[in-house]
This record gives sequence, C-alpha cells and structure tokens, in this order.
Amino acid sequence: MAIELNPYHKIENQNFISEEIRITPEVFENITFINGKMVLSFENCNFKEISIFNDTDIDFKDISISFTYCLINRIKIREIKTEQINLHFHGCIIEGNIDNGTIRNVSLNNCIIPSLFLQNLNLVEISFTEENIFIRKWIALCRRTDFKNINDVLGFKQSIYINHVKKVFIRKNHNKTKRTGIKRDDYRRDMIKFSLSKEQKKQLNINVSIDFSKQTDELLTINDSILNSLSLTGTAEGKVTIENTRINNIYIHDYNSLNETFLYNISPYLKASKFEIRKSNMDNTWFDNIDFNSYKILSFYRTRFAKASFTSCNFPSDNLTFEKFKTLKNIHYPDQKPQNYFKDQYETFLQLRKSLENSGNYYEAQKLGAISKESLRKIAGLSYWDKFILWVSRYSNNHGLSIKGPFVCILIFSIIFYIIYLMSLGRIFISTNFDWNLVGYYFSFLDLTHKKDFLVPKTELNGWSVTMDFLNKVIVGFFIFQFISAFRKYYKK
Repeated sequence: MAIELNPYHKIENQNFISEEIRITPEVFENITFINGKMVLSFENCNFKEISIFNDTDIDFKDISISFTYCLINRIKIREIKTEQINLHFHGCIIEGNIDNGTIRNVSLNNCIIPSLFLQNLNLVEISFTEENIFIRKWIALCRRTDFKNINDVLGFKQSIYINHVKKVFIRKNHNKTKRTGIKRDDYRRDMIKFSLSKEQKKQLNINVSIDFSKQTDELLTINDSILNSLSLTGTAEGKVTIENTRINNIYIHDYNSLNETFLYNISPYLKASKFEIRKSNMDNTWFDNIDFNSYKILSFYRTRFAKASFTSCNFPSDNLTFEKFKTLKNIHYPDQKPQNYFKDQYETFLQLRKSLENSGNYYEAQKLGAISKESLRKIAGLSYWDKFILWVSRYSNNHGLSIKGPFVCILIFSIIFYIIYLMSLGRIFISTNFDWNLVGYYFSFLDLTHKKDFLVPKTELNGWSVTMDFLNKVIVGFFIFQFISAFRKYYKK
C-alpha cells in the first residue's frame, strides 16, 4: 500500500505495517521547489516494513526524503530512476537494505543501526554528533522498542555493511566542553541535550564492514570516530583515510590499495582488542602514530609490508610483549597456528623491519630485527648450531638491543675469573693483610691484551691461573664484543 505523499507537509506520529513510498510525477504537480527544506518528511513514525519505489524520471530539482526519530524495522529499495533522490535519517532505529546506484546520497545521523546494508550507492555519510542528541526524543523513541534506558542503547550491537559504495564519510563530532550528561540547549532552552561521558563512549558497540569494488572514484574517509570494529576488504582504487579514531578491532582481509591508504592516530579503547591484516597488499599504506602496543593481539598473515611506511608508531618495548604479534590464518582462533607459523612470522617481521628502515625509523626497525631472529630460532628445520648461536645472542645482548646484559656479564665473569686467578696464585684468602693493589690490577686483568706476567713472573704461574686467564679472555672478550655491538646499534647501516 502506498503512503499518500504531500511535499513540504510533514507526516508525524503514524504507524505503518507494510507500506511503500511511491515517488511519481503526480506527487510534484504544481509544487514549487523550496531551497533548504526537506521535500518529504516523516517524524516519530513506526514502520514495520517500508519500501521506496520510483520508475519514472521526475522534473524536480531535489527530492529529499527525511526520517526523524522513526522506528524502521525493515527498509528496502525496489527501483529508482530519478537521480535527484536523497535519503536522510536522523535519530532513527533502522534495519534493512538500501541498494541502488541511482540514489544521490544516503545520510545517517545519530542512528541506532542493528543491521543495515548500504550497497552500490554513490555517497554515504554516517555521523554521530553530540551537539544534537536530544534526550527527550531519544527516550520517546526507546519506549517504542525493548530499550529500557540510554545504557541499553549505548551497549547495543550495531552493524553497518557498506559494499561497493563510491564515496563513504564516517565522522563523529565530540562534545566541545568538559560538561557531560543532561543539559539545556544554549539556543533553544526548551530542548534538553545529552552529552556522553568517556565511560559511556567506551560502551559504544558500532561495527562497520566495508567491501571495495575497484571503482576509480571510490573514496573512504573516517575521522574522529569511535568504532568497536572496522573491516576492510576488496581492492580500493581511490584514497582511503582513517584518522583520529578509536577502534577496538581492525580486520583487513584480502585488501589491496591501488592509490593510497592512510592510517593516522589509531588506538583501541578497550583492553580486549585485536588488529589483523591477512592476505593483503599494504605496500601503498602509511601507518602513522598507530598504537600497536595497546592491542592485546596482532596478526599479520601472508601480507606485503615491504613498501609500506611506518612513522611514529608505538611498538612493544621488548621481546616478551612482542609475543602478541602472531601469524594466524584467523585471529579469532589464536591456538590454531599454521604449519609454517614461525617461518611466516620470521618473513613478516623482516618485511616490517625493511619498511621501518626505509622510513628512517631504525629504533623500531631493530626491535623487529630482534624478534625476527626469535622467530627464526623456533623454526623446526634450522640446524642445532644455528639455534645455539641465536640462543646465545638472545641472552647475551637481546640480539644487539641491550647493553645492560653484556655489561653485567662482563663484571660478573671477570670478577669470578679474577678471584679464582688470585686464589690459584695464593694472593688472597691466605693472609689477613689484603693487598689493595690487587684492585688496580683487576683492570689490567680486564684488558684482553694484557701479558701473562702482568701480575707475577711466568715462573709463578700454574695450570689454574693460566686457565682462568684464558677463559677470561675468551668469555669476557665475547661479552665485550656483544656490549660494543649493542652500543653501536644506532650506527649500523
């Protein structure tokens, strides 16, 4: 059944079961276009099912259809011929499928979206603006649903599926003042506004899935948003920009950017968070100020990173926390590791290291180099001696990263060898008088180029003293080399 339409006359407070918005030339006969005003408006209406139909071109400058604080259980598009149709949803609860390549624009502002498919559209704008959350209208809308209070609304899972859309803009305008909660509007004193607190924002459960279709003018921009999850897949030929956004879970699968993907200032807002890149080509991607360290688990699997750029990213500070970096077929099953898990992990870290070096970030590059050696050490086919070399490197100077380890080992081993050396010569622990000159001779003993008779003539040396002198030169010399190697880590090319 078609709804009777009257341009520039709002339809309010009505219930519809299974209705159709039929847009025909007859609706606009003798109607003069009014700039800046919605042509067809619905407010506080309930739709069990609503479809939009238009099979004829209409000579009217702009046909904007607005839904404000409406409950829409199912929306679908039957057919659209006229190119000047725009759909606007504000403060609605909406489900369904909007699939049409003729509609000019679809915008959603402060909507609760249990499940909505936006497909093959020209332009999609999704916004969450705190300056126009009017609590009375929200409460009235919630009373028509199962939501009992605002916390039920915040924690409700929302799913937005965006497939093959030419231009997508997602943004959030945050409260500019520190005051949160209920307050009166500064301009309309009769309107009660509501601003979310930081804790309430953490309850948001907005999930966005985007599938690219390799269109030349495809564009995605996400800015200042708060998302529980973001999924990217497909081939993006246009520019992709995601910045200043809190995202708990990021899933990038079978993704390829032919133009440029720019990720800036991204971090999670909950501890249980995941970052997964799988079977993707990230060569044209710029990772800038990404807080990898705050994600609980990361998985990079069969992905190209060699030509990607990493700047100002926050990586884990040591090898132990680098264990959160995985190479998994599916991040949701961390215990199911592929057969060549450590080899895949080794090659992935080598790519990341090369990318960081190309960006001039040698500090983080050396971290990746160290953890790649740890992955190499765990490869099953590696020889025993190679594993031994890597094991020694790990615990001597953390693969060239730590000067503390070898420095402590130099002191411990040299002092132990020196004490045993002096005991073998009978210079300590046999007389109550201690020769303080032996403290100074310790530094001569520490000098690897010292002569055997630096302390006593050769005729007084014995097997123990010669052995301790030799072991000191070999073992302490090794740790001195490891110390120098780690100390020069920023001078390596």
